[in-house]
Amino acid sequence: MIAREFLLECERYIKNGGVLSGAAFTPVKIPVHELIDPTEAGAYIDVNREQLFVQQLLTLIDKSGKKDSKVYKSAGIDRRLFSKIRSDMLYTPSKKTVIALCLALELSRAEADSLLSSAGYSLSRASDSDLVIAFCIERREYNIFEVNEVLDHFGFETL
Repeated sequence: MIAREFLLECERYIKNGGVLSGAAFTPVKIPVHELIDPTEAGAYIDVNREQLFVQQLLTLIDKSGKKDSKVYKSAGIDRRLFSKIRSDMLYTPSKKTVIALCLALELSRAEADSLLSSAGYSLSRASDSDLVIAFCIERREYNIFEVNEVLDHFGFETL
């Protein structure tokens, strides 16, 4: 059991702003800032929010004119996983899955970057394997088997 004196000393420490009783220095004054107005934060979110990943994916599929089955088969994605993605607007798949969908939809680099971003990912210039993916997209090499062959050639994990 913790001693009562220890608890009281802890309470004094908290009240003194993190300074031990009898310490040779004085507490640091912490400036108090006004909190942001919640209505301003809400307005900022409304203006700057992009489409959720699933919304953007479905829009891109519609724009491509491809059937869902063609997209998930080209991406090498199981029908059940695609169904899960389609039915849950808040679902975020793995980065590999998003990249595979970018390839299946034959997206431009800008479209691929946007779709990846909507899922919280990016193709990083600091990652050699991401550079391989970016190269393939920019060169319009969308065949997942070919992309995997290039990744494997350089010793990277395939999609």
